[in-house]
Amino acid sequence: MADAFDRPLGGFQTKADLVYERLRDAILSGELRPGERVNIDALSRQFGISKIPLREAIQRLTGQGLVVQPNPHAGAHVAPLSLREMRGVYLARGALEGLSARVAAAVITDAELEELEELHAQMQFQHQRGKLTPMSGLNRQFHTGIATATRYATLRELTDLALLRVQHYRVGVRVEPAWGQVITEHEAILGALRRRDPDGAERAARDHVEWQLGVELAAQLDPELIDLDDDHPSVMT
Repeated sequence: MADAFDRPLGGFQTKADLVYERLRDAILSGELRPGERVNIDALSRQFGISKIPLREAIQRLTGQGLVVQPNPHAGAHVAPLSLREMRGVYLARGALEGLSARVAAAVITDAELEELEELHAQMQFQHQRGKLTPMSGLNRQFHTGIATATRYATLRELTDLALLRVQHYRVGVRVEPAWGQVITEHEAILGALRRRDPDGAERAARDHVEWQLGVELAAQLDPELIDLDDDHPSVMT
């Protein structure tokens, strides 16, 4: 756990917030592997803090599905990954993002649309330069921006959670994101939003999520990180 945990804790956030961010980043990067124990005693010594903020951070991660605590005696572990639940995460994401795009198409303001256009332009610019590091963050902002435009906090929160879970599953997917196709599909969503076309926006958003699931299912999944048993595959609709 060297990379995410070597930096000292700063003072501009609560310790629980900072520890949460470190643990979340370690989980999403695969530094903390699925199923690995989250050792509160060791982390308390490493950070030089009490166990209270660590427990707060772990409770937050548990609520987001990134950590599991099956019983009080087993302690906290990074959530395991399975192909079946991977399908479920994408099924939920498709429904949420389709609904968000539909609602946003009817209520989005010109200013909000301009913000999405700017994010889209930044993604195009970074992709053309071959600078792929910022792409994931810009992509996340694009999708949460659509959910924010619905004016429903619940849709924004659930969309953000679904994106977080998708990012965790990518730990076990051996494929580079096809950012060129992502940009093309974002353009289809934007086109429907510009036209204020709810049906078209929902369809484009759902198609985008379904395409991404297809890409990842066609990739080489790491059996050491993802349980490949899939006795009840979900169907994207």
